[in-house]
Amino acid sequence: MADNSKNAPGLSSRLQKTNEELKNLQSSVKTGMINVKVLMDFRTATERARQASAAVQQWLDAQGKGEDPYKLMELVVKQRVEMATQLIKDLSVDLESLDVDFDTPGLPGLNEAVRKLARRLEKLFPQ
Repeated sequence: MADNSKNAPGLSSRLQKTNEELKNLQSSVKTGMINVKVLMDFRTATERARQASAAVQQWLDAQGKGEDPYKLMELVVKQRVEMATQLIKDLSVDLESLDVDFDTPGLPGLNEAVRKLARRLEKLFPQ
């Protein structure tokens, strides 16, 4: 395993700057400038990038302190579940409003992924 401790302070500083820039971008793009759905998607994506950036920072900090960074995986998975839940809700609205239909690229792959996920979730939540 490579020693990342030498690069961690510089990387951590760059992650903080990137996080601040993403926050500034979020507040700069206003309602009325672009379609509301596009705006919400942008805000969700930048927030997710900020969360991922924070997780990398926390991982580096934990490693630097000699702590177990794998404890952060619970937070990463929690954020992933929240993101997937919101995306599924958004896609449901898109289906209802006919923004997504049979001709939407990628829909067969999404259908298969959702079915696979549903089968796995049924094992956790049997009826």
